[in-house]
Amino acid sequence: MKPTLLVHGVWILVAVGAFAIGRSMERGAPGAGSRPASAANSKSPRAAGSSSEAGPAAASPGTPGSARGTTGGRNGSPVARTYSAVEMTDAIKKVLAETDPLRRQREFATLLESLTAENAEAAVLALQEAPRSRWNWGQEYSLLTYAWGRIDGEAAVAYAKGLEGRTREWTMASVLAGWANESPEQAQAWVDGIEDAGERRDFTRGLVYGLAQRDVDAATAYVLGLPDSDGDRNREYIGSIARQQLSQGVEAAAGWAESLPEGSLKGSALRTIADDYVRRNPEEAAAWVEQYAGSESGVSPISEVAEEWAERDPEAALQWADSLPEGSSRNHALGESISEWAREDPVAAGEYVAAMPDGTARDFAVSSYARRVVREDPDAAIQWAQSIDEEKIRNKTVARTAREWMQRDATAANAWLQSAQLPEPVVKEILAPRQDESWRRGRDRR
Repeated sequence: MKPTLLVHGVWILVAVGAFAIGRSMERGAPGAGSRPASAANSKSPRAAGSSSEAGPAAASPGTPGSARGTTGGRNGSPVARTYSAVEMTDAIKKVLAETDPLRRQREFATLLESLTAENAEAAVLALQEAPRSRWNWGQEYSLLTYAWGRIDGEAAVAYAKGLEGRTREWTMASVLAGWANESPEQAQAWVDGIEDAGERRDFTRGLVYGLAQRDVDAATAYVLGLPDSDGDRNREYIGSIARQQLSQGVEAAAGWAESLPEGSLKGSALRTIADDYVRRNPEEAAAWVEQYAGSESGVSPISEVAEEWAERDPEAALQWADSLPEGSSRNHALGESISEWAREDPVAAGEYVAAMPDGTARDFAVSSYARRVVREDPDAAIQWAQSIDEEKIRNKTVARTAREWMQRDATAANAWLQSAQLPEPVVKEILAPRQDESWRRGRDRR
């Protein structure tokens, strides 16, 4: 899978430095106290540029990282100082003017140690108003808002709520993650108290991420307790916990996923782990995921392994998929493998599908093949789709293939549709507005 949405980039950016700033924020933040270790974060690496590490290469009185001539870090390096809101604004601007990305990162880390409830908003405003550096502006913004959430969650979420559009969603995710990591009960109560259900679902993402950093069991229990009606969102949330667990290694993540109840959430967790595993070693990932071939939760991770492996070696992936026990997992794995093979060599893939014996497995393979080749040969794709035996799969494939054709060549697709004599529900599906499907494709990419 290929994540493409900006809001999901915040998890990668926050994860890069969330633990790195943890010790310094606990040391200097008002009200910060000891926190129990969890399986998800039993150790926190020290921030670059912290008082126990070498500070910025050149710091002078009045510059970020200096303490107005005061030293006290290792080897006499400068320690964090206290900034007023005005001084923090100036300090952020000076850091952003640094053209050396390594020096800038060190100095920015030192500023994070000096963040307080009094100067945090000034720091965020200064960063927001600055030109977007191609180096690390996004990472700096995520870490800064995350740190603000840890220090003063209520003020941070109030600020984020006043923003608009994608910036609002991105900022709220990171500040809530920081708040939930530091004060989980308060953050959870705030999110649960939001009256608008859609807004509450949006903000739950950051809450779950922060909970998972602190206590993976609490985060898991929270997601399992969410309403089943939010199924797509819940699968996304459990996937974010799985990504946190992967930082402990595949074995630890797999053990956690195995403890989940059978169902779609477990499947989503296993899929996230499979996506990471197969990129590093497809053969081992395939061997590991085979144990779930006969379960409901196995369909998603097995499909993921087949898809990613087929991108590199479609014939090897197809051979593995074909060796799986008959059932839904095998059908989906065959479909994913055929789809990727058809992208590389549609002729060879088509010959393979044509030679398959009749049955559900062939129907899945034909469906995947048709939806792949419609981009280059819509006439052939429609013919393939209409050759599917099982009515439900056939109607769904015809609708999706025709919709793709309609988007690329509406005149030709409409001409075909007039003479196709399709069932009325299929015609309605083909002509329905595309908004819902666009959202679905975006969700699938995530």
